[in-house]
Amino acid sequence: MKGTVFSIYVFGIYMILIPGLGLIFIPELMLDLFKLSHGDVLWLPRMVGYLALAIGVYYYFIAKYKLSKLYILTVVLRYVAAAFMTVLWAMGEVGVMIFVFAVVDASGATWTILTMRGLSQADTEFNQ
Repeated sequence: MKGTVFSIYVFGIYMILIPGLGLIFIPELMLDLFKLSHGDVLWLPRMVGYLALAIGVYYYFIAKYKLSKLYILTVVLRYVAAAFMTVLWAMGEVGVMIFVFAVVDASGATWTILTMRGLSQADTEFNQ
């Protein structure tokens, strides 16, 4: 369980710092760095940054308080996010650099799911 908690904790910190605070405080730099197009209106990426920060805080507290019933949800949502980014790319909505974020999400989800092996059995034994 230690590895599962750590993987969710790391992903939460990533969400808070990179897309969260990055898009809130330096949206033009973040978007240019990943070759994501943007106009002169920066409230939208800042709002996305806030949402990423909020999600990161949720993940942080899921790990901190060991809310094991939510572990699988974090995995599913990260895989869905990666798939969603891939669909946006396939539709021509975003550039290929979106795959950097998709890979981070999918890799984090995979890390968590791999550390969850045997977790359900341990939980079952503990709850008996």
